[in-house]
Amino acid sequence: MTFQPIVSAGVLVVVAVALITIRMAALYRVLVRTGTGRYLRVVLRWGALTAAGLLLVLAAARPGLPQGDPHGRADTTPASGSSANANVFFVVDRSVDGRVEDYSDAKSRMSGIRSDILALIDQYPRARFEVISFSAKASLDWPLSDDVWSLKPFVKGLSTYTEVPQDAMFQVNVAAADDLLRTKLAEAGQQYLDSKNLVFYFGEGAGGSRAAQGDFDIPHATIAGGAVLGYGTAAGGPIPQAYVNGDRVYMWDKQTDRAAHSGLNEGALKAVAGQLGMPYFHRDNGPITPVVPAVDLTGFRSTDSPVIASATVERTELYWLFTGLAVVLTLGEIFLTLREFRRNRIPHRARPDAAT
Repeated sequence: MTFQPIVSAGVLVVVAVALITIRMAALYRVLVRTGTGRYLRVVLRWGALTAAGLLLVLAAARPGLPQGDPHGRADTTPASGSSANANVFFVVDRSVDGRVEDYSDAKSRMSGIRSDILALIDQYPRARFEVISFSAKASLDWPLSDDVWSLKPFVKGLSTYTEVPQDAMFQVNVAAADDLLRTKLAEAGQQYLDSKNLVFYFGEGAGGSRAAQGDFDIPHATIAGGAVLGYGTAAGGPIPQAYVNGDRVYMWDKQTDRAAHSGLNEGALKAVAGQLGMPYFHRDNGPITPVVPAVDLTGFRSTDSPVIASATVERTELYWLFTGLAVVLTLGEIFLTLREFRRNRIPHRARPDAAT
């Protein structure tokens, strides 16, 4: 069994120790107030809930079984596909600009971004993926993982930021993800030796922003390929805010005293492409194939041999099994708690002989 924790192993150990300490203290307090003959029942319930917590910690460590050789030795069979040791980074502009409906048949720009991300995932079925989102600042939405089964539903629900200030459209920075992306590219290279990084940037170029724009300062050697993708039109449109009584309300620009407007800024996106050493594409609802970079992902170390399936790359995820067991144990505790609560609230009926 191998592990690929979503956070450092040290953090998981600290969480596990803290959980056990808290649960032991809780057990002591309960046993002090428990009557004789009920110790076993209390300990069993305590153990089940404690096990549920530890199972979640174990799931966070992402245990998995290497495919092929049970001892984890390299398989000499070439890996099917060309993305077995690739790290694909999606840098997504989730600013309110993505709400503008000027993408292919009056759809929102974000709908186009979602479609292209899903299409790119299919282009690299065995790669690892990471999602970094940004507007004025950047954040990590999906840590680097080969769990495509869970990633696709996440992408389908990806939207622009909802809880934003009134001037959010004026604070967008096209290079807000510079520091975070640089850090994550370096970490991927250290964690997955001989892997190659692909970066796909999705945005509108902060067409309505009034903030000072930054630049990407990332070594080109850390990026094997990718593309900068732009959505919308130069003419742009108003930025929707919400629906009030069935009517759409737009974000308001107090300086111009009219609905806030956002247009595609291709100049800014082409500048980003130059800074990252990648081509720029204006996207519509066409196939994603022209965007896929001509990058050789079949290299292994410094030779021309095909990608070798290893325990790091080829593995069966088991986190879902431990998460499922934790859910079952937690549901059992919830059921028992609700039953006790219901019993305590129902008044005891007087016995028939009590009235005599």
